[in-house]
Amino acid sequence: MASIRLGCVLFVTHALATGAVAQNTYFRTGGPIIADAFGCGDASHTPTVFGETTIEGEAGTEIESVELIGLYHTWVGDLEITLEGPGDFNTHLIDRPGSNGPGCGSSSDFVASNVYEWSNDGVLFPEAPGDPIPSGDYYPTGNFGDPSNPLPTGDLNGTWTLTIAQWSGGDS
Repeated sequence: MASIRLGCVLFVTHALATGAVAQNTYFRTGGPIIADAFGCGDASHTPTVFGETTIEGEAGTEIESVELIGLYHTWVGDLEITLEGPGDFNTHLIDRPGSNGPGCGSSSDFVASNVYEWSNDGVLFPEAPGDPIPSGDYYPTGNFGDPSNPLPTGDLNGTWTLTIAQWSGGDS
C-alpha cells in the first residue's frame, strides 16, 4: 500500500477595525494517503481526509494560501487535492494534472524537500509540470486545469477539510 505524509498550513487574513491586516495560521499534521485504486482513472478510490480545521470569528476574511509541506508523491497525474468548506465551497488545488478524464496524467513527482503553496496570486499549476515539480506558489486548478475556482473570501467560519485522492495505485 503506497502512502504519503505531509503537513498542511492554512493562512487566513482579515482586516482589523484599525485598517491593519492580521493573519491567523491553522496548521495540521499529515497522515498516510491510501492508494486503494487499481489503475489509471480507477473511480473506486477513497479520498483520504488529510486535515480538518474549524475557523471561528473570521467574517470578512480570505484564505490567503494553503501550503503543503513535506509532500512526496510520484506521478502527480493521479492526485486530486481538494479544499472543502462551509456553504458548499469546494475547489481543487490540483485535479490529476495532464489527465483529461480516465488517463494517468503527468508523471512528474512532488519532492518532500520542496514547499508547495496555493493562493489566488500564484501561477496556474501546469498540466505538464517539470520533473521534479519545483517549489512554488500555484493557483488552484479547478477541474482538469480549469483556472476558474479561486480560494474563497468572505465569511470563512465553519469546518474546512483538505482531502487527497489517489486515482491510481502502484506508486508512492
